[in-house]
This record gives sequence, C-alpha cells and structure tokens, in this order.
Amino acid sequence: MIFITLGSQKFQFNRLLKAVDELVANGIIAEPVFAQSGYSDYQPKHYEFKNFLDRDEFAKRMDEANLVITHGGTGAIIGAVKKGKKVIAVPRLAKYGEHVDDHQLQLLKEFKQMDIICVCDDCSQLGHALDEVQHTEYRPFHSNTKTIIDSINGFIHSEVMGEQTSETNDDSLSVLMVGNDPSVKGGITSVISQLLAHDWAADGVSMKFIPTYIAANPVKKILFFEKALHRIRKLLANPITRPNVVHIHMSYRGSFVRKHQVHKLCRKYDVPDVIHMHGSEFKKWYDSCNPKQQERICAMLREASAVIVLGNQWNERIKTIEPAAHTVVVSNTVHIPDITVSWPESGKRFQVLFMGVLIQRKGVDDLLNALAELRNTNRLGNMHVVIAGTGAQEEELKTKAQNLGLSGDAVDFAGWTVGDKKRELFEHSQALVLPSYNEGLPVAVLEAISYGMPVVATSVGDMAAAVHDGENGYLIKPGDVDALADSLVRLNDRARYVEFSQASRELAEREFNDAGYFRELTNLYRQVAKESR
Repeated sequence: MIFITLGSQKFQFNRLLKAVDELVANGIIAEPVFAQSGYSDYQPKHYEFKNFLDRDEFAKRMDEANLVITHGGTGAIIGAVKKGKKVIAVPRLAKYGEHVDDHQLQLLKEFKQMDIICVCDDCSQLGHALDEVQHTEYRPFHSNTKTIIDSINGFIHSEVMGEQTSETNDDSLSVLMVGNDPSVKGGITSVISQLLAHDWAADGVSMKFIPTYIAANPVKKILFFEKALHRIRKLLANPITRPNVVHIHMSYRGSFVRKHQVHKLCRKYDVPDVIHMHGSEFKKWYDSCNPKQQERICAMLREASAVIVLGNQWNERIKTIEPAAHTVVVSNTVHIPDITVSWPESGKRFQVLFMGVLIQRKGVDDLLNALAELRNTNRLGNMHVVIAGTGAQEEELKTKAQNLGLSGDAVDFAGWTVGDKKRELFEHSQALVLPSYNEGLPVAVLEAISYGMPVVATSVGDMAAAVHDGENGYLIKPGDVDALADSLVRLNDRARYVEFSQASRELAEREFNDAGYFRELTNLYRQVAKESR
C-alpha cells in the first residue's frame, strides 16, 4: 500500500494529490493508495482519503504501507524512515500557494545528500520517482538526532543565511554500486545482497545501489537497462549527486556490454570505477571474442581504477588478458553464524547439500551418476542429497533422477532458496557437494565451511583456498564420477567427519570472516577516490 501524508500545516497540496490520482487512473500505480490530505481541497477520485487521522489510525496506515509519499517536511520524512519505509518526498512550492517560501525545495537537497529517501523535485516526475524507489536500496536510517540536526543546521546556515560552513567531513565518501537486481538468482546476487546488508554508514560510506539487469524477456531486459543507465547518467552528470566511486559488478557476455556503457559514463564524468569480476568463464569467453571486442575488454580492464578478483588464479587470468590492469585480490567472505552443524542423530539421514544454478557447468549430472553408482554398489547407506537451485537443466535433471530411481529416497529438489529457508537447509545438512567444471570461489562453499561443513568439490578456480584436500573435504577432477562417489562415502564416517567439520569452521573464521572484507573494500574505495582527485 502507498500512504500519502501531507501533515497538518494550513496549506493545500492539491498538485501532489492530483498527480497521484492521474497515475492510478492510468494504471501506473496498481496498488491501493490512501491519503491523509490535510488542508487540501482536491478530492481524489481513484483512491481513499481523509483530511486528518487520529494517532492510532495514522500509525495503522503507516505500518501497512510499503511506500510513503509526503511533502518536504522533516517530521513526516524522519517518522517514515524510522519505521523502515521507502519515502518519496515532494517539495511544496510558494508559487502554487503551497507554502510561504521554497525552503522545502532547499531542505530536500540536504535529505538527498543523506541518501535515505527519494526526492522528487516536481509532481510531473512522480512516475520516474516510483520507478526509482522500486529498484533502489537507500541508505538505512539510524536514529542519530545530532547528525540530523547538524545536517539541517548546515543547510540553514549555507542555503538560507548564505553562510559558509567552517567544518567539512573529509572522511565522508559516496559510492554508487551497480549490478544485478536482487530478484536475479545466482552467486553475484549473493555477493550484492551481502554488500547491501552491511552498515556502510558506520564506515563513513554512503552507499547507493542501482540494478542494471533483471531476469526477463529480451525487451524488458533492454528497457530495464536503459532506465538504469539514464539514472546513472543523471547522477554522474550532476556535481551535487556525483559519487566519489562507482562499484561495478561484472560477469561476461551481456554483462560486459552493459557495464562497458557504465564504464564509459564514468570516464566521461571523470568518476573512478572499481570493476568487481564475477563469472568463472570470463577468460574462455574473452578467447572466443573477435579482436575488436577483445580490445574493448582490455581497454576497460586497463582504464578502471581497480579490478577486484576473487583469488590468485583469477588474478593470473586477468593479467594474462591485460597486464596493465590494476588488479586487487579480495576473496568472497561470509558472516560466521552462531551455530555449527553436527553428525546426524541415530536413525537420521546424512544430508548432503548442493546449492547453485542448475546448468551444465555445475556438474549436477555427474552428481546424479555418482549417487546411482553408490546405490548400485550398496554404498549409499543413509546418505540423502538435497539439490537447491533452479536453472536451464532443472527439468532434465529431475527426469534423470526419476529414471535412475533416485527421486525421493536419495535425492530431493528444493528449488531456489533464500532467507530463512536457505539458512534452515544449511543448519540441517551435514556436508556440501559442488562438482563444477568451472568456478571462481563460490559463496556457497564459504557459507558451508562457515557452518562447519566438510565439502566435496572439484579442483577448479580458487576452490583450493576454501577446500583443503584431506583436511576439511576432498578435491576431485571435474567429470570424475568414481572419485565423486568415493569422496562422498568417505565423508560419511563419524570420526573423519568431526575432524573435517572442525577444520572447516576454523578455516572460515580465520580466512573468510566478513569483518575484514568490508574493511578492505572501504580502504579500496578511499584509495581510489584519493588517487582520482
């Protein structure tokens, strides 16, 4: 629900109410709308409204809302963001009889700098603002009265009284991050979600995120990207909203084409960009490109202020493509959970988890063959595999599992899992298997060892950084079904399992704890911003 609140000032704001009415009538707004319209005399035709609400009714409407549209009043804005609501704020303007002056226009510039709300300078742009809030993660609000008062005082002295503020925060840093929409399934989204969940404000960083890709039909993908590119161009072109650094998540193929355009905008407006490399088959794709495309790839890697790679093998591959690339090794990391998994209780199954996209590269076909081999040689025992993921091979793999007689007893397909469902799968599984043909350093493996899981995986990419063969799991060659089957059986031994589990947890705490990860990124942002001045 959208909740419009216009406060109790004795001024009308008919312009805003009418703009929303038109958007509802035209089908641009499809969800329910309720307005607390104050002293406005315009009566909406397509949504409910009431001039004033008592405290309980106001709180109820606010709690039900997923979006709040309000005038540029400090109390209304802070009240909404404190409740975790996304906010669109539109300034009242004196020329329309909505206020005695245009101080709300100036005040909203200050809120825009704080990056906790969407500011819509004019009602005619409300449709664009609705699109922005749908695809933007704003800086989380932290109750800090002094900071808010200082910001507003700074606005009053500099904008209203025309004074220059004597104090500036040289440590503040604004970063624009671009990458997949959170609805897209895969490892890149897991990394982006981890970054967006971090409290960047505590590190002195204002983080804004604009997604550039969604999983949809080709027309929708193009339109989505064009809108995102327009928003990025608008931010970079404006000295007030221009970030200090742009953090670009990039894979290959279409991802490179999209991010190359973002990179060109960064070059045009002299904003340093950090390219965060994903996509384990980047080198293979590069080798298949024509010379002209290869030169574009090399130029982008060479021109970027920094190129983040996930491990030493990744670093070698990128340096092979472009020796002048400013590479920085920053491994994926995870938050260490409070619990560790344990050997199953008597009578319970030994549950092995696969987590990833169901495509040929992930080797799930080999996993099913290995399980069939174990069953045919009476070595399957109480082992049960849960395959968590979706993808192009999903139906083919389900059919194969059915034909091999594995469905139900030996294998379950859990679909794509996130949030609590994903956490529960990790907590109730004993080990992870990932028989991929190509990887970097998968987040799923790091999540598994953080729970103390032993891992069976293929020796590809930088997998050896997280899976030490014979210490916390086993590394096998891609496609070696016999070795995969043998390794799974070897894990299903209590003494070995306890030893491997402890080693996994210790390795995760020592090498992949996310506390150091965010510190590395913050330092990289500051270094890049400093060098560009």
